[in-house]
Amino acid sequence: MKPKSTVPGRYWERLADGRIQCDLCPRYCKLHDGQRGLCFVRARRGDEILLTTYGRSSGFCIDPIEKKPLNHFLPGTPVLSFGTAGCNLTCKFCQNWDISKARSFDKLQSEASPEAIVRAARATGSRAIAYTYNDPVIFLEYAVDVARAARAQDIKNVAVTAGYISEKAREEFFSPMDAANIDLKAFTEGFYRQLCSAELGPVLDTLEYVKRETSVWLEITTLLIPGCNDDPSEIAALSEWIVSRLGPDVPLHFSAFHPDW
Repeated sequence: MKPKSTVPGRYWERLADGRIQCDLCPRYCKLHDGQRGLCFVRARRGDEILLTTYGRSSGFCIDPIEKKPLNHFLPGTPVLSFGTAGCNLTCKFCQNWDISKARSFDKLQSEASPEAIVRAARATGSRAIAYTYNDPVIFLEYAVDVARAARAQDIKNVAVTAGYISEKAREEFFSPMDAANIDLKAFTEGFYRQLCSAELGPVLDTLEYVKRETSVWLEITTLLIPGCNDDPSEIAALSEWIVSRLGPDVPLHFSAFHPDW
């Protein structure tokens, strides 16, 4: 059976001026009928918000779990990775820009129901499914359905995300996840505003939520960009915040920049 590609979204509210506000992430996009949010995949049609990429993937790959990167979660095992299209950040240095910056659905070539993805994970010997390539926050309904189907088959779930999610949506998104690698892209508001069109605060809130309020195994990645976020004082401040607010047992990965997007 062909999987559905459009489903009602959650986390939205009607405003007094007739617009609908998407409450999934801290952008709180306010939409007129026919408009899409900045992520491009959540759209207003009539009196509701729809996710327009349900059951559609930009591709699948079998990876080592260390590539996510996760260094202390099911080490040495394969993970089935998949994503969709679009993103709720505008990072000028995006490493997966051909997927996350897609503004058409020509990237969505694979059709897969949650059950089909779980069957693929089992068939390939994957111990986990990773929601990655673009940010799974923006396809929350799809990711959660896949994750619940995976848990029923004793397959673990891994979220690879920038953590830019609203307080309202955090519990549902992370509740079926077993591990997460969250991008802490920098430790200054200026970096997030100028290079990502976002704010640092909500990401820090997500990190604290995952560590303190869930049983999700947490690791963090920071991509070091020369001249932007690699000053020793900033790296020290970032590291000190992790130790003081999350604890010394949270792995922190520094990854290497290459020009892209």
